[in-house]
Amino acid sequence: MLRLLIKSLAREFYQQHAGFFLVGLYVLFGVVEPSQLIGYHKALLLAGISSPLGMAIVFASWFLYSVKVHFFIKQKLALAQYNFINEIGTLDRHTQLKLWLTLYSVILLPIIIYVFVLIGISVYSHSFISLICILIVYSALAFGLSFLSYQSVTFGFLKQEKKQINSGIKTKRSFFSWPLYYLFNEQTLMLLMCKVLSLVFFKSILWMFADVGNDTRVLLVALLASVLCHAVLVFTLLKFEIVYLNFCKSLPVSVYKRLYRWLLIFAIILIPEWMLLIISSGYNLYSITNGFLFGLTGLFFLLVILYIVKLNMDNYLKWLLFFFFASMWSILGHHYLLFSIGLLSCCTIYYLINFNRIDLKVEE
Repeated sequence: MLRLLIKSLAREFYQQHAGFFLVGLYVLFGVVEPSQLIGYHKALLLAGISSPLGMAIVFASWFLYSVKVHFFIKQKLALAQYNFINEIGTLDRHTQLKLWLTLYSVILLPIIIYVFVLIGISVYSHSFISLICILIVYSALAFGLSFLSYQSVTFGFLKQEKKQINSGIKTKRSFFSWPLYYLFNEQTLMLLMCKVLSLVFFKSILWMFADVGNDTRVLLVALLASVLCHAVLVFTLLKFEIVYLNFCKSLPVSVYKRLYRWLLIFAIILIPEWMLLIISSGYNLYSITNGFLFGLTGLFFLLVILYIVKLNMDNYLKWLLFFFFASMWSILGHHYLLFSIGLLSCCTIYYLINFNRIDLKVEE
């Protein structure tokens, strides 16, 4: 059963969040010269254990990651294709907790690696209070996740009645806003986590290159990190359209209006990043224009790729890797404007030609 859980839940978690891990690896290993890599990581680790603020930031990041893991597992357990996991509920409590703890050890592997490194640094620097705090916090997260999953599987059949509150106020929701309402009402936590990670990566990259100033390339690299953090969000939006809005293909709505609707949705989703971009650029019109164009192009490219691979996650991850390296090459080579215009044009042509030819289906 453990092997089955790892192959289904753990592997799918890493697949769906490959964009996030890709950006994290770049921030950790790709933003500094190889000769400065050891000193860079040593400074980060010492900052994480030498002050209460540093430890708070480290523990907060672990907590956010754990919350994301919890709701990912909870969402999967609600699907019919994962009903086999309910068989775990027939086992005794100790066996179930041990099984879930092992599974979460695999999913929390990035944190575990960091924990061991921090323990070594704490022992070396004689920071035993930090060592104790690290062990307590990680243990609480791991056992807490395991207990919540145990409760969900064992007592999940006990459903509480939900009381619906009707305020009597009726509002008209335009057609284009339906995916946005879905995100805010049904995928609130995923949207929140996505925006938090996006803004953290955006601001972190700006801090790392603070000595460069308001360089357009730095802003676009930060925006690239934010776009990759939205990879799962774009996937979720397209699944929503396929499942709930597929009937719209039979309506007399032109493909141009559908294209405009997607671009408008992406522009609204990226509003926090737009605001940070405007402030960070020092209100430079050239940087702002390039940022707006690159951000919309990036999200629209992710949408088109999902059409090309027909929602195949493995192929989607390969294209994400290609997009990351191609974008970095264009940004560092000062070809970002040509890259954005060319990519947006190609994606638009593909979408207009193939929208009615490709029939996407979501596997349940």
